[in-house]
Amino acid sequence: MLQLPTPLRGSCRSALALLALFAPFSAHAEETPPLEPLIVSALRVPQAASTVTSAVTALDPKELESQGILQLRDALNASPGVISTSTGGQTGALGNLFIRGTTTNYAQLVVDGMRLNDANNLLGHFLGSARTYDVGNIEILRGPQGAIYGGESIGGVIWIETPHGSGSPHGSTSVEAGSFGSFAAHAMFQGETDKLSYYLSGGYEETDNDAPRNHFQQASSALRVEGKVDSIWTVGTTFRSIDSSGQDLDTSINKDSDSRLRSDLSTVYAVGKISDCWTSRFNVGYYQESYDQNYTDPWSSLPSSYFSDLRAGSFSTDQEITLADNLRLLAGAFAHQDSFESTYSPPDQQHDRYGAHTSLEWNLIEHLTATGSLRWEDYDTDGQKTTWRLGSIYNLVSTGTRFRSSIGTSFRAPSYMELFSNYGGNPNLTPESALGWEFGAEQKIGSHHTLETTWFKNQISDQIGYGTAYHNVAGVSTTDGLELGLRGNWLDNALNYRLAWTYLHHSLSDQPRNAATASIDWKPTAKSLIGIGATHLSEHSWGGDSIASYTLARLYSSYQLTDKVKLNARVENVFDKSYQLGNFTNYGDPAVQGAGTGIYAGFTVDW
Repeated sequence: MLQLPTPLRGSCRSALALLALFAPFSAHAEETPPLEPLIVSALRVPQAASTVTSAVTALDPKELESQGILQLRDALNASPGVISTSTGGQTGALGNLFIRGTTTNYAQLVVDGMRLNDANNLLGHFLGSARTYDVGNIEILRGPQGAIYGGESIGGVIWIETPHGSGSPHGSTSVEAGSFGSFAAHAMFQGETDKLSYYLSGGYEETDNDAPRNHFQQASSALRVEGKVDSIWTVGTTFRSIDSSGQDLDTSINKDSDSRLRSDLSTVYAVGKISDCWTSRFNVGYYQESYDQNYTDPWSSLPSSYFSDLRAGSFSTDQEITLADNLRLLAGAFAHQDSFESTYSPPDQQHDRYGAHTSLEWNLIEHLTATGSLRWEDYDTDGQKTTWRLGSIYNLVSTGTRFRSSIGTSFRAPSYMELFSNYGGNPNLTPESALGWEFGAEQKIGSHHTLETTWFKNQISDQIGYGTAYHNVAGVSTTDGLELGLRGNWLDNALNYRLAWTYLHHSLSDQPRNAATASIDWKPTAKSLIGIGATHLSEHSWGGDSIASYTLARLYSSYQLTDKVKLNARVENVFDKSYQLGNFTNYGDPAVQGAGTGIYAGFTVDW
């Protein structure tokens, strides 16, 4: 997959300085360009990156692992337009995802072809627990994607796949230990034959975090088995499981809690090459997630608890039909049912939705591709919704330039809590709707460097707000800004760099005006790697009290000791910077502090 940035500093001045630094290095030794990567998320079927009309970033888990980035929450920051963090705590805490100035409940998560979150079940638990070592493909599709994915995709879509097994039977085991009583281990085994491929992984980790009574531990597993039935059909199954538990001590009000998260995802799929011009895909999935928290109420000194339970099943099909050499039709249908129950919502709430969508991809002339998509669906709680999207991309081959533009709609349905909660629920809420557009350009600088920029804007109507009760806000809420990505290498790939920077002119929940991450890797020898990375967030509040800007630096390295043994080490928050993840003292909670300097080391053994 395409290797995209892992960024640096966060103001306009910083970004311009980095551009000035990198710009003079155009390519000297022209090499054969790499094969065009395939993108799956844009239309739910594989397509060349040169025909994708949405801004999308594909991340390579192997590259992330070489940088010591093992949490998915940290990895997503490598994409322009994305701020991925936790406003509630360190490792194990609920994750927060801010895409293009929107908040977590405006993004959709799709894993192995099944949508995991909706208005009721946010993706925070998955973000807080998912790791990169058992993922084979990560794509961040940005902008309103309602015409392809339906509701809760105003900011964008995260597309994740469990790895496909490949090669002769082989495996690896990795172990790491370090600061704050941290220990982690994971193992993988995979292989393939003429008709069967398999992949299996498992992991365990624990840490005390850099906070009092903040222990976290987790076990996870992932599986994919795929087989070729005949010359037409390939069938497979995936399974993913997470079981984690954590502790938290709120010293300001003496609130002591214990929590546990359990989730399982199973899918069965089939892909059939019906003819040279028709490929058929089917996917059936089942997901369950339960969360339990027990704590002592500081005001009454009595034990209290919170729970949520989700059960979801889905069926989807995507049909890909080539009508002509320059015309491709994509059509699909889906049905989804989930049941949700929590402490703050009525019991046994069931949600059904079904619908159909279609897209047309047309190569109007050489190097110019246009797409149009339309989706209709029926939500039993919110009625019928229709969304659309138009996009185009033009490849100016002579200069290595791509121009991309799109416009589309999406929506967000009210959650059961917003509709029925005893704490201000409003059954008369209407869904939020959004219209968004983008215009971007990607420029090759020689054969070793790529610069991409995108200007975007979202206009959200009927936004759901909260005062004494949930209500639809009058008028239009806007998020807009500029995304910048820069990546490349020098000295025959001995020196690699990545940069992602996001400037937000308007955002929801007072997000950082500038956010950036960057890294530079150096391979002084064939067996060694040394790298430095940095993350910057300007002043922000996440909708709470003000948080000062901060910049964090990290170091990472590895050394291939033998053909089968690799050593690795990393230092997080190198300068022991004091910073806050969240600050909601206006709601009676104390500020959430980030971790200080952490030192970790480990090894990987291939077998």
